[in-house]
Amino acid sequence: MTRVEEIAEQMRALPRAELRELRAWLDEYEDRTWDESFEAEIAAGKWDSLAEKALRDHREGNSIPL
Repeated sequence: MTRVEEIAEQMRALPRAELRELRAWLDEYEDRTWDESFEAEIAAGKWDSLAEKALRDHREGNSIPL
């Protein structure tokens, strides 16, 4: 049995309240790790060219108000 299968088995045994608590923790964890990854990409300049293109397009009138 893999670790994921073991964890899934343990999760199935959790009472509903604890399962909700685990889901909330997983959501927060995923959000935090996604934010950290995105911030690292920004700091590394990965999105600079897309931001420059978007700003250029806006200056040239190629955008619409939301």
